[in-house]
This record gives sequence, structure tokens and C-alpha cells, in this order.
Amino acid sequence: MPATRDDVLARVRATFPAEAQARVVTRLDTYGVESYERERERVQLAILALAEGSEEKLADFVAVAKKDYRDVLFWAEYPDEAKLDTPEKRRRVKEGLARLGIVLPPGHLDDS
Repeated sequence: MPATRDDVLARVRATFPAEAQARVVTRLDTYGVESYERERERVQLAILALAEGSEEKLADFVAVAKKDYRDVLFWAEYPDEAKLDTPEKRRRVKEGLARLGIVLPPGHLDDS
């Protein structure tokens, strides 16, 4: 079921103190104004999840979404995959390169 405005407002109320909620909604509503800023409510919910109750983080994630909304969706909806660097990712990259016949110099993509 698609996200709704009511979902967004409920998340704001659940995440931010009463005195911050109007500012948060105003900031959130700067996303979705332009025609290329798609999936307004879904993106706004992702921003709220990533902000973790911080107005500063919220502002940062709104700015990111305005450049490319897919980034915040990816980070919020696929947090394990979104981690910059994990041993599992390094292992998968090394295996993929090996299948292509590419051998990395020692120390590259080590698990340390």
C-alpha cells in the first residue's frame, strides 16, 4: 500500500518533539515540489527514518533527496546493502573479480 500524507505526519509526531514538528513538516515539504521529485510520501518517510529524530540530519537528507531521491530510498529500505564497506561486500567483489581473471595485489580488499 502506498505511503500517505497521514503516514508522514504520524511519523513526524512519533519521532520529533511537539515544538519541532511544524519546522520538520515545513522542511520535509520542500521535497516533492519539483516534477522530478517523485514518490513524495515514500521519500519523506525514508528521510524521517534516516534522520533518527535529528533536525540536522533531516535537513541533510532532504538536500540529498532533492538531488537524487533514490539515494535516500536505498539507504532507508536496504540498510545492509547501503553500508559503505563490509567484509561480505569485499569478499563478493574479490570473487567476482577472480571469475573475470583479475587478481588484486596483496592487501587490497582485505577483511581488516
